[in-house]
Amino acid sequence: FSFLALLIAVALFGCAGTPTFMQLADTKWQLTQLDGQPVDTQSMRRTPYLLLHADQRLEGFTGCNRVNGRYSGSDDTLRFDSLASTRRYCNQGMDIEEAFTHALERTQHAEIDGDSLALIDARGHIAARLARDSAGR
Repeated sequence: FSFLALLIAVALFGCAGTPTFMQLADTKWQLTQLDGQPVDTQSMRRTPYLLLHADQRLEGFTGCNRVNGRYSGSDDTLRFDSLASTRRYCNQGMDIEEAFTHALERTQHAEIDGDSLALIDARGHIAARLARDSAGR
């Protein structure tokens, strides 16, 4: 009986580090790093984030503008599609916005380690790292 319960748990939750849509969905992820460099959010009015919904829609803030679109994947693959954003100009945050948007566009894989989500490109490079917002949504 315990072997069957373990098998079911592994099937439902996957291996450690491999995200499932259950782990991604309805979670607000705040940007902490871009291309291995910490993101300085002190000078920004809001921290860039993604909110991934269970129906595979996404919404968020990229540093200056709001973004929405879709996400898809299975096992460790993750892709962001149909990204659209508002078109405001901001004195601060435009460089972070450009880099964050580029990271989303090149994301091919993802890994979750505790409350950290790594967005990984086709070469295995971590394009962005986000932290689970402890406040939830």
